[in-house]
Amino acid sequence: ETHICLALDMLLQVSSPDVIPAIQTRLEDLLSHKSFQVKRRAMATFKTLSRHNPDLLQRTTRKILKRLRDDVVASSAFSLAVELVKAGLISGIEVGHAAVEVMQRDHSNSQGRRIHSPVVAAIRCVGQLITIDPNSGEVKSLAEVLIQKCLTSSRSSKIVLECFRALSVIPEPVLMTVLSPSSDLQHPVSGIHYMLGSKDPNLHYTFLACLLAIDVKLWAGVDEAIPAQLQENEVHRIMSFLDASDMTIRKMTTQLLYRVDPAILEAWFTQFIESIPSPTSTTLATCEVYASRALEVSTVLDADNGKAFASRLRSVLQAVQVPRKGAVGKDSPKRGRAHGEGSGGGVDAVLESVVEPVLDRLRGSTDEFRRTFVEKALQDLQESFAGVGAPVPTATVICAAVACEYSQLVTLPPATIAEGLADCLAISPVGVQEALLIAITRVVAMFDDESSPTVVVTQVEQLVKQSRKHMRHRCDQFLRLTKDRTTLRTVVQNAKSQTLPDILLAIEDHFRKLPRQVTSPSSASSRAVSPRGAGGPSALRYDAYEAPGASRRRSQDRHQMRTRQPSQTPSTRSSAAYSEEFQRSPILSGDDPLAQTITPAGLVTLAEGDEGLRSLATGSHTQPVGPSIASDALASKADLITLESPFHAEPPTTFADAFRAHPQAELSSGISEESFLETFDAAWKSIKSTTRGWSESLPSAVAGTLQDAGLGFIMAFPSIEAAKDQAFHDNEILGMLLTSDGEVSAAIRLRPGEDDSSLWILKCDNLDLRLTVKKVLQSDG
Repeated sequence: ETHICLALDMLLQVSSPDVIPAIQTRLEDLLSHKSFQVKRRAMATFKTLSRHNPDLLQRTTRKILKRLRDDVVASSAFSLAVELVKAGLISGIEVGHAAVEVMQRDHSNSQGRRIHSPVVAAIRCVGQLITIDPNSGEVKSLAEVLIQKCLTSSRSSKIVLECFRALSVIPEPVLMTVLSPSSDLQHPVSGIHYMLGSKDPNLHYTFLACLLAIDVKLWAGVDEAIPAQLQENEVHRIMSFLDASDMTIRKMTTQLLYRVDPAILEAWFTQFIESIPSPTSTTLATCEVYASRALEVSTVLDADNGKAFASRLRSVLQAVQVPRKGAVGKDSPKRGRAHGEGSGGGVDAVLESVVEPVLDRLRGSTDEFRRTFVEKALQDLQESFAGVGAPVPTATVICAAVACEYSQLVTLPPATIAEGLADCLAISPVGVQEALLIAITRVVAMFDDESSPTVVVTQVEQLVKQSRKHMRHRCDQFLRLTKDRTTLRTVVQNAKSQTLPDILLAIEDHFRKLPRQVTSPSSASSRAVSPRGAGGPSALRYDAYEAPGASRRRSQDRHQMRTRQPSQTPSTRSSAAYSEEFQRSPILSGDDPLAQTITPAGLVTLAEGDEGLRSLATGSHTQPVGPSIASDALASKADLITLESPFHAEPPTTFADAFRAHPQAELSSGISEESFLETFDAAWKSIKSTTRGWSESLPSAVAGTLQDAGLGFIMAFPSIEAAKDQAFHDNEILGMLLTSDGEVSAAIRLRPGEDDSSLWILKCDNLDLRLTVKKVLQSDG
């Protein structure tokens, strides 16, 4: 039995006409199998395979009528019987009589409990038979049977709902005759009044679904032939469902009231909009609830009118949001989405509960509906600048999305659309600005060769001056693309679709494929000591550095310079800390003739005359493999030239030894990579409190800010081998804050992100220190 069921399930999932000759005889025998599971699957398989070969149904005609009265397989039998009636192999009247017989009989399982599946299957079969032949003389009698069954089984919501669905396919004149006051039958609605007074939302759903299944003429009193079936208090109860917590109940109620009289919904909508509290005194969640419920009614009221839907949407958004009146820049106190409780959460927010349903509605509409909606929305966007306030953020995002996706449908010139969107840039939150830029990019691609986006470019250039890093990056992409209109059109055409996300992906993909332009911080390194005059390249090693006399390098550039290959030694970095002073001298700058004859030994002799380098001579020199560890003292110097110093010292054995041996010296002097990583790993595991955040600067710049803060910060760039062994991220910076006695008070990891940003993860159990470090990190971003 199990194997037979598996084989039949396989045939149901992967049906093919090629298997019919091989299995048709065996399949017919399975209709008489002792297992009801096999019989159900056999009938379902006959129905599925008959789509490939209708003649296959002839094999079932002898046994199907018997199976209609078998409760355990009635559902499959009635479904297959309908196919036989459609094929003309058996009489619909015969099947109808069998269905009525099943409906009028009580059905119980082996435990004595009543079961409804055979009755539901029979009622569904009756509805399908009426659909096949609605003019049959049996239709009226079937309608009376359905109404009688609905009244006698009113406590079974499944049977009642199926009866109303079957009544919905009966021709209206037949139902008007059956339900007229002169008829002896009660109205089927009278059997479901109790559902309206229940607190069970499932019964509310059944009640509304029953009324939606039949024409309003049959129960609402709009036709004099049949009086209204609902009392005044019941109508008020239905109206209260517009405020139900269940969205399905609300939508069904809206559709029901619209069918009865659209003026009822219009009046409710007007009253609802007037009752919305001021958005400056409500939370974001409250604004979204009001907007969503108003939008549900708007969708029904303006189902076929895009222009009216756009106008109603504008009134909804103006009720739940207030326009921004000031420009948004990098110093604006509010940026992006607002979440303040009780502080006007909907003022600056983009209401996602409105944006998504509107866009979904447009994608499922006709081109005419889209065209009229987009034209009206863009027109309202431009007209809003003539009033006292700018457009609300949600309306701006919707306009950007529809302009990007449907601008080819409207009659407005592309220049008008682009300029209208560009007018919103200066007064929109950052997230909205990005959507606007993407949409403008898409619209500018529609410009002909004679049109010029000069006005738009000017506004974008103004936006660059008041924006931070991310928006400057987006503006730069736009400005670069507008300079090459052919490339811009290619980028837009290569997008998967014309939606905002796909246009953005196409833009990012285009710039990702471009070769990176790597610029050295100093192209003037040729001013360094000539290898020829210095005795050959083996005596000196070079790093990028500024030209002599240049001002002190910015913090970010300074710390970027410290990232080097793991093979550089601490002595290399220490000696380089003093090279800036020598680089300014006339000898090293090449301005003195002596620079052409000086030897490496002479350079060392000169170094002996400098107090800083004399103290360096007594310093430490470790093995070549180690991390690039920077300190507060080194942070103030540029890393310029490395000298092959003849002075060496034994390295400290551990991290703690190095600190205790030289408590006043450089924090990271002579610390091995292994010692640093062991100490960092132990601190990272032992410290419990964790804080995370984003910075708009590179990890090296954030590390420099921490060093400049004087918190005892040391950092390391793990070597490639160490990163693989301990699962560090690529280009990640590890750092620790040390107390006066060398103990680790905090550990931090700086990971590079997109657009020259970084993620920082701070572990620190000291609350005051944690707040101090967090303040430093946030001030850097």
